[in-house]
Amino acid sequence: MICKVSRALASPERVRILKSLLNHPKYLSDLSQELHIPVSSVSRHIDVLAEAQLVFVNYQPGMKGHTKFCTQLATEYTISLYAPNPEKEQEKEYTVEMPVGMFSHCHIKPPCGMAGKSNEFSLPFDDPRVFFSPERIQAECIWFHTGVISYNFPAAPLSHHECDEITFGFEICSETFFYNNNWPSDITVYINDIEVITFTSPGDFGGRRGRYTPEYWPMTSTQFGFWKKITVNKNGVYMDNIFIHNKLTFKDLNLYSDNAVKFTLGVKEDALHKGGLNLFGKNFGDYPQAILMTVK
Repeated sequence: MICKVSRALASPERVRILKSLLNHPKYLSDLSQELHIPVSSVSRHIDVLAEAQLVFVNYQPGMKGHTKFCTQLATEYTISLYAPNPEKEQEKEYTVEMPVGMFSHCHIKPPCGMAGKSNEFSLPFDDPRVFFSPERIQAECIWFHTGVISYNFPAAPLSHHECDEITFGFEICSETFFYNNNWPSDITVYINDIEVITFTSPGDFGGRRGRYTPEYWPMTSTQFGFWKKITVNKNGVYMDNIFIHNKLTFKDLNLYSDNAVKFTLGVKEDALHKGGLNLFGKNFGDYPQAILMTVK
């Protein structure tokens, strides 16, 4: 992946394309006209950028068949050549995986719903009351428009070891009818009811089947998300290994005060981009993991 990203960024024309796509998804013809690059060349550059996972390509109907519609996937990229010692890291790091259906609390507004690994899991859509059904444990994809959903992770690793960093990883995207790759949503993360960070999901992703999305799920619906990692340590808050702020640190989270660590995701009623969210489990989307909590 380091080689693919390096190759993608080695061309001035591809860098110009990336800058043009910042917050503005475009067709190949739009990029060609704006940047004065032949459409055939733009198409080749987009293929390289997509292989490096810097842009997402969706095929949409055009006057002459289907045409590529391009959306940014990354605004920053961090490369690390550090190779940790597995035995040493194992002594320091503890990870717990939480199925997306095992939420402890939710207060949400429709449109909303849950989908499972197979179509045998069937609960009515757009009724928040069904979210309290015992069957929710089978959910592999959860979506709603606004509100919050919470998970209680065991605090045992924290109580038996001296820790100074906690990370949550999850696959997520925006939510709208069918799908829309250009549909921003401001998603807020809370740990122990303390607001940690708000980030913007660029869209509700579809156009191709998610790598682990079951075959029964219609192609016209949401298919996958992007992996998001939120870390809090003694220095402050990081998102995808990039420092964001130091308004709170690990000590501010009161992680030793209870038997569980409460993790919450939500979309506020007064959010600038009120575009809902989709949360993916290990049998749905592009990543074979549910929600991961790692403490060090």
